[in-house]
Amino acid sequence: MTMSQQSPRLGKLPPMYDFILNSYAETRVGRCPSCEHKMHQRKVPLFIQVGPMHPVILNYTCRYCPDCDLLVAHQNDVEHFLATMFAELDPSVIGNDYLVMGTVERAMWRAGIKTPMSMGELLDNLHDFKRVLQFEYRPAGWYPDKDGTAEERRSGESTLSSSPDRRHGNGPTEARRKKRREKRRQERRSKGSKGR
Repeated sequence: MTMSQQSPRLGKLPPMYDFILNSYAETRVGRCPSCEHKMHQRKVPLFIQVGPMHPVILNYTCRYCPDCDLLVAHQNDVEHFLATMFAELDPSVIGNDYLVMGTVERAMWRAGIKTPMSMGELLDNLHDFKRVLQFEYRPAGWYPDKDGTAEERRSGESTLSSSPDRRHGNGPTEARRKKRREKRRQERRSKGSKGR
C-alpha cells in the first residue's frame, strides 16, 4: 500500500478515515484487507455528490477497522440507496455519476433532515478522507504463476492500492445499466403500441 497524492482539501474540517468503495458485489469485506483483523461496523453520514449538482448525505453502516482507521462501503448498497432515494425525488438522476467525498458531522446530518443545507454549509462541515484506497479481489481458481505453470488458489486473495485521487466516484454502475434497460423496454413498448 502506498500513499496517495495530496490534492486540495474540499472540507473545512480535518480529514478522517482511509476509505474503500468495494465494487465487488459478491465479496463482502469481513476482515481488514490491510491488517487481516476482523472488521467492526460504524454508521457514518457519507457526503455524496451526485452529478450534476445533487448533494446527498447518506447515513450508512460501513465496515470499519479501528487499527487501520479504515472505512469500507459496498458500492452496490450505496447505489441501491441512491436509486431508491432518487426514484421518488428525481428519477432522471438515477444512473448519474457520483462521488463519495467524505463524512459530515452527525449534528449537521440531523439538521439537514429538517432543513436543506447549502453547498457552502455542507463543505464547512465536511471531513475529507485521508486516503482513498482501491480494493482488488481475485477469486479462488487456477492461475499461472511467474514461471508460466498453473498454480491453484484455494481461497480468494485481496490487495489494496492507492487511488491517484483521494475521493472515489463510480464508473459504469448497476443503476445506470438498469436505467438503460428500462429505457429500452419503454422504447420497445412504444414501438409495439404504434404497430397495432
